[in-house]
Amino acid sequence: MPPIYHDNAHEVPLEVLHESFRAFVATTWRGMAVSADNPYSGFSLCNYTGDEAAHCDGCLRALAQCCGVPAERVVVPRQTHGTQVLVLSRRDYNEGFSGVDEAQLAGIDAVVTDLRGVVAGVNTADCLPLVLIDEEAGVAGAVHAGWRGAVAGIAERAMHEMVRLGANPRRVKALMGPCIVAEEFEVGEEVAARFPEACVSRAYGVKPHVDLPLAVAMQLRGCGVDDIALPPAGTLSRPDRYFSARALGVSSGRNFTFVLLK
Repeated sequence: MPPIYHDNAHEVPLEVLHESFRAFVATTWRGMAVSADNPYSGFSLCNYTGDEAAHCDGCLRALAQCCGVPAERVVVPRQTHGTQVLVLSRRDYNEGFSGVDEAQLAGIDAVVTDLRGVVAGVNTADCLPLVLIDEEAGVAGAVHAGWRGAVAGIAERAMHEMVRLGANPRRVKALMGPCIVAEEFEVGEEVAARFPEACVSRAYGVKPHVDLPLAVAMQLRGCGVDDIALPPAGTLSRPDRYFSARALGVSSGRNFTFVLLK
């Protein structure tokens, strides 16, 4: 069972994807006390899919306390399935970073940073969350790669910005969080046609299925990244553990996958 951390009011259910003296990478899951009738029940920071603001804010503050950072240093972009990358760099903020405003977060689907003590993450509920780290250079990124963003090259754009901050693709570790996996991801022919043939399977039924993690992994390898960890679990088949938009509806909570440079 993944660990559950606590502050004074909330449990913070985390699946740790990677931890070293330089970086901490994890994803939140719904937690232990989940109501099957409430698509927002569980731990969720996402404040733009219909959840109560007080619930999201409480979860955000609990995660900040768990990570040992002020709440304003938890960066939660408002994603749109696009390819915009927000870069938070030392050259702009030094170590005095105290958060970004809502306007800067609007339409952002990846955050790249070389700032220590900043929790940079993305919300997902079937889409692929991806963390990229070059620990030697002290550069990291958190990427939201749904099928639209993946096809449009969001992972490659994030890698480009990381390289601009000094990352070397050969040193980058890519960590995928829980997402919809091939056996779960039934799509129409028009969507399947936008992916490489190697990422499309017809072994699961009448309609094609897309292997989204494989598609993103192929793009990363094209950028020179070889160290790639695939998702630890599928989301659609486990809505009791993970938020899943296909299982619970778009109006539901979200899993938050993040990186913290120490």
